[in-house]
Amino acid sequence: MATIVSQRELQAGPHLSPPPSRRRWPAHWPLSLLFLGFPLWWVLGLTVLLPMFLSLVMADQLLRRRRRLVLPQGFALWALFLAWVAIGVVVLWADAPSAIPGGGASRLAVFAYRVIWYFTATMVLLWIANLRESELPSRWLFQLLGFMFVVTTIGGLLGVLFPNLEFRSLVELLLPGGIRDNGLVQTMVHPKVADIERVLGRPDARPKAPFAFSNTWGSSLALYLPFFFVAWWRDGRTWQRIAVPFVMVAASVPIIYSLNRGLWICLGLAAVGYLALQIRKRRLAPIVVAVAVVAAVTLVFFLSPLATIFQERLAHAHSNERRGLLLTQTVASAAQGSPVVGFGSTRNVQGSFSSIAGADTPDCSACGLPPLGTQGHLWMVIFSQGLVGAALFVAFFLVAFMRSWRCRTTTEALCTFVLVFFALQVFIYDTLGLPLLTVMLAIGAVWREQVAAGERDPARYLLPDALHRLRAGAPVLLALSVVGLVVGTGVASLKQSTYASTVSILLSDVPVHLEPTLPNKFGTTTAQSTTVDTEANLITSSETLAQAAGTTDPAAVDRLRKEVSVTAAPNTRVLFIEVRSHSRQASQRLATAVAHSYLTVRHAELSVRRQEALARISAAPVITEDTTNLPLGTTLNPLRESLADLVLTPRTAGQVLATGATEAIGKQPEVPIASGAALGLGLGALFLAARPGWTMRRGAVRKRWR
Repeated sequence: MATIVSQRELQAGPHLSPPPSRRRWPAHWPLSLLFLGFPLWWVLGLTVLLPMFLSLVMADQLLRRRRRLVLPQGFALWALFLAWVAIGVVVLWADAPSAIPGGGASRLAVFAYRVIWYFTATMVLLWIANLRESELPSRWLFQLLGFMFVVTTIGGLLGVLFPNLEFRSLVELLLPGGIRDNGLVQTMVHPKVADIERVLGRPDARPKAPFAFSNTWGSSLALYLPFFFVAWWRDGRTWQRIAVPFVMVAASVPIIYSLNRGLWICLGLAAVGYLALQIRKRRLAPIVVAVAVVAAVTLVFFLSPLATIFQERLAHAHSNERRGLLLTQTVASAAQGSPVVGFGSTRNVQGSFSSIAGADTPDCSACGLPPLGTQGHLWMVIFSQGLVGAALFVAFFLVAFMRSWRCRTTTEALCTFVLVFFALQVFIYDTLGLPLLTVMLAIGAVWREQVAAGERDPARYLLPDALHRLRAGAPVLLALSVVGLVVGTGVASLKQSTYASTVSILLSDVPVHLEPTLPNKFGTTTAQSTTVDTEANLITSSETLAQAAGTTDPAAVDRLRKEVSVTAAPNTRVLFIEVRSHSRQASQRLATAVAHSYLTVRHAELSVRRQEALARISAAPVITEDTTNLPLGTTLNPLRESLADLVLTPRTAGQVLATGATEAIGKQPEVPIASGAALGLGLGALFLAARPGWTMRRGAVRKRWR
């Protein structure tokens, strides 16, 4: 039987629990417990686990009144995005281009971690959207988030003043050793006030307390800032207004020492946005005060030592190119390998941008590359959920922005600021966690305010009606998903079998005297360092491949080049030559041929260099005791140096260590199958959205039939 709810009751807001007289705890207690006790939860190691647990409490409160649960406008986009996230489990073990092939169960653990965070964010959104103003006053919500700004500031100061402070939490002590030693788990449960990084070429402390990562600290501080000003400065008590300047001065220290350019840009956007808002409302006094305060703060800042750190950070923008290359490779890998549903989770990169053998070392923790799908939430979504999933993700927040951008009320203005900050941060931060929860709180607060004001008709967004329409349209969704799955299966079956053979080679270290030479701008030749990468380029050169293929035909050489890939063991001189072919015998034969061809070509080059060295020895001047008449720049003892090079020079570039067994490469049918099913589901959702009356009529027919 359909649920009948009065318009007045819907606009007043749903009841999540019994009347106040019968309720022991206020409805907002989960959120209040999380934020008011956040310093304690950080000390105990619960800052990640507690929000997940409290989301279950919120879900329980919502289930008690599921018949009157209202879904925010645009929630269908978020639900479809969550479906894309769930489909990602199918492609977790698919190999991605430019990534290290293979993987273990750790992918499933990371995937589950992110799924739980998305579930938590969803529950927070629905929970806040369905709470009445009397159950969670907006002023109290702003106070909670403003308090988190103060907590974040204090944590940042601890990171600056005591950068080496860290200790074991209660959760860390209770975890089994195998789980506790995991890098991700260690970061989440081990309280540490700062990360020591070499951003400026020296060890610098980047504050992160009370969060797990320094970038999360910067992201959270920016998102909490608008709520802090509204709750403490505009609506706060006298002591809060007095404390605001002191808190801001204290916050400026970790803000600069964090070396967080994303945070700095957010603060600049906040100042510009505030001035634009006051100009639009024609409030002269706040504009004058804001300009005066900004001018005074800027003057004091540039007269303080913090200005030097700020200028140094802007001068050390070396991470921009590295980050840009990683993001380009992330998008290219997803677009090439799985553009519809992505790869479910991140992947480790083969080598680095400086070398195919590049990796982290004890002395250089940043010599390797972060995994594909990191360095920004948006890039993680593109790589994990594909381009289609990323479009759904962006569309949901765009719809939320369109509901609040007019900034007619305080809640709308706060949500607009938060969404603008979030739009910047998704490009550079992993905002999955407390930052995403903050954004969902702002979106849900705007929705319930507009419902209470009568701007939105909640009767159109009731959960029972949505479930009713979903059941009515289920045959369409199921049929199109099955069609897509069948098509994807057909595409997967058309792929030819591929076989891969690998030959490992240990490279010899060639003395500089015999290394390849290149002409410089003065017309002379200079030695070029022989590295793992130069040897890899020689392996894929036309000379080597032509000899391996037995033909100089450019087309045949290019075909072989596409089948050959050269990788290296991290931080070693061991190369792996892999040749893929649709024939097992051809793969093994070509891999062996390419390896031996490379050794032959390199041996010939070394022989030429040895002959050149002998010629230089023969032409070397005889050194006597009197060196005053020697031409300027004559090298002393050339005979000794050249003879040493000749003695130490290996006869070949390396030796074959092993020839691996030829293995069949998986066709990875999960990618086209999952993509086909997801596209079918998406097309079904578009059909139902374009024809909403179809599900209503079908539901009515089914009801009459019963």
